[in-house]
Amino acid sequence: MTEDYFSFTNRIFNPSENFDKPEALKGIRVLDLTRIIYGPVVARWLALFGAEVIKVEEPREGDDWRTGTYWAKYWKDSCPYFQSLNPNKYFVGIDLKTKKGKDLVFQLAKISDVVVENYRAGLSEAWGIGYTAVSQINPRIIYISCSGYGQWGPLRFFPSWDLIAQSMSGVARLTGFPGRDGYKLQDYYGDFLPGLLGVVGVLSALNYREKTGEGQYIDMAQAEALMRVMPNWTYMSLLGQDLGLTGSIDPSMAPSGIFKTSDEKFVALAIATDEQFVALAEAMGKIDLATDERFKETFERTKAENAQDIHKLVEEWVRTKGEEEIIDLAKRYAFPAGRVMDDWQITNDDWRRERGSIVEIQDEMYEEGTWALPAAMLHKTPGRIKSLARPLGYHNRYVLKKLLGLSSKEIEKLEKEEVIGYWDNRVGQRPPPFYNIEKDPMFNYEGEGENNGDT
Repeated sequence: MTEDYFSFTNRIFNPSENFDKPEALKGIRVLDLTRIIYGPVVARWLALFGAEVIKVEEPREGDDWRTGTYWAKYWKDSCPYFQSLNPNKYFVGIDLKTKKGKDLVFQLAKISDVVVENYRAGLSEAWGIGYTAVSQINPRIIYISCSGYGQWGPLRFFPSWDLIAQSMSGVARLTGFPGRDGYKLQDYYGDFLPGLLGVVGVLSALNYREKTGEGQYIDMAQAEALMRVMPNWTYMSLLGQDLGLTGSIDPSMAPSGIFKTSDEKFVALAIATDEQFVALAEAMGKIDLATDERFKETFERTKAENAQDIHKLVEEWVRTKGEEEIIDLAKRYAFPAGRVMDDWQITNDDWRRERGSIVEIQDEMYEEGTWALPAAMLHKTPGRIKSLARPLGYHNRYVLKKLLGLSSKEIEKLEKEEVIGYWDNRVGQRPPPFYNIEKDPMFNYEGEGENNGDT
């Protein structure tokens, strides 16, 4: 290597070249039969890395999250949350309550590589579009069912949401501060993490199919997924002790936690090694702490009474410093510390923008917006956002003509029979008010009878 390592990594991960590189999942077609968050997360990650994802929604109703945004906060007549969950997808409106609608979905499943659904356990099977039916006409299909408690077992028919999953997995019980009740993690951790683990399952199954030619069924249970990242049940079963609530403190490190600064901001400190503790003691101007028998070794520092003492000393010290001063000291003395950042700071953070973690997307329909790209940066096949979410039914003509070979007359007949449809005139479903949908070539796609499975 003729260049130094960091010049090399800076060059190969240059975000400005992302669109010049191939996509890891190009050629993989995904039929997305999901709604809200949990299921759409699975399809989202596949779409970000190049899979062709076809999202099926009920005409005039659509995914609940289109119109269910926080406190009716919309962006250009769309739900920002729905946008973040559904980039790069194709959107078709098909009524699954009709036989012809189910037939259309069945035809799409026949030419797909992956099907993702998050209906109630057994519902897709009852509709005739479940794994047993699809695998008969497409043995190579990877079919993932995302539900609260799985497709079999005594809890399979119980409904579930993020809060229920957090509670059933033990997350809510371990979240909080000593002496207080546990509480739910904010946002939808119980949806995002299981969805991400579902993606791991899909990619593993695709790898197996690459070797054997065989598809398979994936049962993704929300409550089980969260349990996999909670150490408390293992801890209690082995030691017979409750891990308890630890608030913002990491019990394996001392000092650690979130502390308020003199300028009423917050910083996080996490000291894991004796070397880091010496560095912190020097920054505090109290090097004698590094030789104190209570603190000089990690094992002693993490004892409850000693940890309480050192946390108190650090809290008092941080309270005399501004946020910027603490960060500067952390850089100078090399101990781990970071700002406790809010959404605005993260969105406008220079470091994230330089790395391409946060990017400005110029979308043909919604114009400019700020969005996040995948955290896993593949240097040869990076993930990317090619387009934002589209109105309900926007890709009807494209998908039905190009993939299924239907003619304009056949599509018009399906429209009149209300087998397929489009958006209702509601915020969250319709195009932005400044956009001329009548001149949109994709919405008015004219290709006839292609049925070649290419995109």
